[in-house]
Amino acid sequence: METNDAPLSVKKKRPVEIHNYPKKSIIQYANSKRSYTYNIIKEGTYPPAAYLKFTKGQKEFRIPDNYEVKTSLRKLKTRQIIKCIIKYVEKKLVYWVYYRDKFQYHVKSEKSSSDVTCLYAKALNSETKTRYSILKSFDNLTPTGQNNRAKKIAKSISAIFDQETTKCCHLNDDSNLKSIEFNIRDNSFHFSFNEDNVKIKHKARAAVQAYDKVSAEKKDITYKMNEIIPISLINIIPSLSDNSVNSEIHINDAEIIDNLQQSIGKEGRQDIVNILRYLIPDIINPTIHLRISGDGRNVGRKVKQVMVTCSILNDLDNIYRPENYYTIILYPGIEKYEILNVVLELLIMELRKLKEEGFRDNQNREWKVELYFSSDWKFLAICLGLNAANTIFDMIPLQNWVPDELHIMLRITDG
Repeated sequence: METNDAPLSVKKKRPVEIHNYPKKSIIQYANSKRSYTYNIIKEGTYPPAAYLKFTKGQKEFRIPDNYEVKTSLRKLKTRQIIKCIIKYVEKKLVYWVYYRDKFQYHVKSEKSSSDVTCLYAKALNSETKTRYSILKSFDNLTPTGQNNRAKKIAKSISAIFDQETTKCCHLNDDSNLKSIEFNIRDNSFHFSFNEDNVKIKHKARAAVQAYDKVSAEKKDITYKMNEIIPISLINIIPSLSDNSVNSEIHINDAEIIDNLQQSIGKEGRQDIVNILRYLIPDIINPTIHLRISGDGRNVGRKVKQVMVTCSILNDLDNIYRPENYYTIILYPGIEKYEILNVVLELLIMELRKLKEEGFRDNQNREWKVELYFSSDWKFLAICLGLNAANTIFDMIPLQNWVPDELHIMLRITDG
């Protein structure tokens, strides 16, 4: 399509159209700042009056169906030729903009011609990195962006107040704007003026909103993970707990101590099978090498807890990363054979089944499971049953019991 890019000589400020339509399909439109060239490809037809739409504004014009026009946008050096189409699809208006050399790309909108223009601008923005001033809705802004917009509104109101008081008030009236309060959507904003801590309050609001957003996301992730790997609570024998004072405190968080004190007599556990189903897409070897570990910790001055974890040894490169250890048993109490024999009863049954029958995933694939045990010497000796009749994990071969090398090197027994 050939277009005349020469600026039109317009003496008046009112818009001017130059055309010889319908003999020629080219229409030139110009105002005091810009000029446009339109090439009418299809005039289209008007649909039935039942769903015929009209343009907005003082003068309402009928919008035809199957209307097609080529036009040029932007300045001379970066001018783009686009093809615009209007069609009625299922009695609703749909606007298209086709662009690039062969019009091989397009955007569309069912809202308005202005909306499809914004979509076209965004598409160009991603390719040319050109910034377009498209106002986002308040809900689509980040917490910082929402606060910046509110702050901008407050500054504008303050500037208007200063202008009006200059006109309407005497110099001796000492008029001043103390605060502004308004709502945007469900968010309330309060700004105080002539105070040193305005910015501090503003930043504090942004920090609280960001924290609330992160907290909501964490709750959502926790809820989804609880559906995939549920946590069950089991009552255990509270009388087997130890009431002695801890000489060394490993965890001193008040909230954790309070939660653990309320959980005395209960055991939290997760099924290994559910953890394996969650991790199985990352495993290639047909044999799953599963390691069981355990240890005790002092929580505060009077509370102890014992944690039993499992890990997959197949990924040797990441085996020492904390996120690759999965808690399967957690209870407030001490490392003692009688307690562990009760607490680990369901885990023992699950490990025996995995050892004898293997594991079947969600795709009905069968996996062999090789079991290992590793911990510090004290916990390992208890589970081996050195001072008892039987070992706790009798399904794990003796050659797969591995004491912690660091504890051996440092001669740490936790005794």
